[in-house]
Amino acid sequence: MKRYDLQVHTDASPCSATPPEEVAAAAADAGLDGIVVTDHDTLANVDRVRAAAPEGLDVIPGVEVTTTQGHLLGIDVAEAPPQTEPLTVVDRIHDQGGLAVLSHPFDSLRQYYDRDLDDLAAAVDGVEVENSRCVRESFNRQARAYATHHGLAMTGGSDGHFPREVGRAYTAVEGSLVDAIREGSTTPRGRGRYASGHVLTKVQQARRLIGGATP
Repeated sequence: MKRYDLQVHTDASPCSATPPEEVAAAAADAGLDGIVVTDHDTLANVDRVRAAAPEGLDVIPGVEVTTTQGHLLGIDVAEAPPQTEPLTVVDRIHDQGGLAVLSHPFDSLRQYYDRDLDDLAAAVDGVEVENSRCVRESFNRQARAYATHHGLAMTGGSDGHFPREVGRAYTAVEGSLVDAIREGSTTPRGRGRYASGHVLTKVQQARRLIGGATP
């Protein structure tokens, strides 16, 4: 089985201070076969991660899109969709031949989904049911129940903002990751309830705000 971390951030995201080179190194150290680089609303660092990746590490372009509800992962895309309502974002991802996966969909301590849930299930390709930054296990359980009810592929991702987080949660597949998501043959694995990571993220965001305010 191959192991892919389907949600990894670099310093192109406001929540992360990790350079692309360190992301690639952390993925290799974690023994992953691949990662999806999913910075917030940008693909700016995908090429840098790929250039730094050791041989054998598959780097797939992705993005975590901010919608009018929760966040949405676009996997295997070439550009970031507009930040708008979720169903339109899904359409823009599919227009590129990419996959749309709901990101930590029911984590009410962050942006989450609370309406049009049947329409979303009919539109997306998968649901992230193992996110290592969900501090309450019930958030991941609710995502898993939703995916099971609607017969959707289940994925796992660390949502890593810092090197030590990469690989905490991942998706196990046989063969191609993209094909496995389309076929619903993915296996999410890993662990959540990583509260200290959120503290580090808040510190990083504060540093960026202070730095941006400095003449």
